[in-house]
Amino acid sequence: MIKQGDCIELMKEVPDGSVDLVATDPPYCVGVSSNGLKSSFTDFNLMRPFFEELFNQWRRVLKVGGHVYCCTDWRTYPFLYPIMLRFLSVKNVIVWEHMLMRPGNWYRGSYELIMFAINGEGKRQFGGGERDVWQIKNGAVASIAKRKHPSQKPIELMTRMIKNSTREGEVVLDCFMGSGSTGVACVNTGRQFIGFELDERFYEIAEQRIDKAVAEREQSLF
Repeated sequence: MIKQGDCIELMKEVPDGSVDLVATDPPYCVGVSSNGLKSSFTDFNLMRPFFEELFNQWRRVLKVGGHVYCCTDWRTYPFLYPIMLRFLSVKNVIVWEHMLMRPGNWYRGSYELIMFAINGEGKRQFGGGERDVWQIKNGAVASIAKRKHPSQKPIELMTRMIKNSTREGEVVLDCFMGSGSTGVACVNTGRQFIGFELDERFYEIAEQRIDKAVAEREQSLF
């Protein structure tokens, strides 16, 4: 199921305790304030009520023991961590090394962060040898022409989250669906998918990508 609209409002339609995994990439909200100028940490106060409600909704819709993967960066993490900790049990931060160098004068960026949390307490579903540094190339970043979304995540990255934290047939929620990479990964791995996207253009792109993935999977099963 995918829908176009505000994720906070749409999540209210999702029943309590019906989701096995949240895997999503919220806007980092760093670098500019509401008036488009360079921001300071006090500007995050504008976003605090939104993230409080977002994490509260995640806690409500997740099954007890359900996992969360929330993409972020080094600037936004200090803001998100204490808020998320009020609603979920934050267990670790995964360093995603995307093996590409982004522009920058003070050490060029080649990684992003992924907050890993659990709703309450639960068992680890992945192997004990799983490391908290993931080296997964982001081919979508290499060329602007290849991107379907400015912050598009590779299907391989989302697949790793999904396989580590769910079984076939279980339900994955991505409330910032973007170009639909999480949905495609769910189709490819036999998971159910709930996706929300506010931007109509990106919603249509996601719908097309997911429909294509469904058609390809159905064809492969014959």
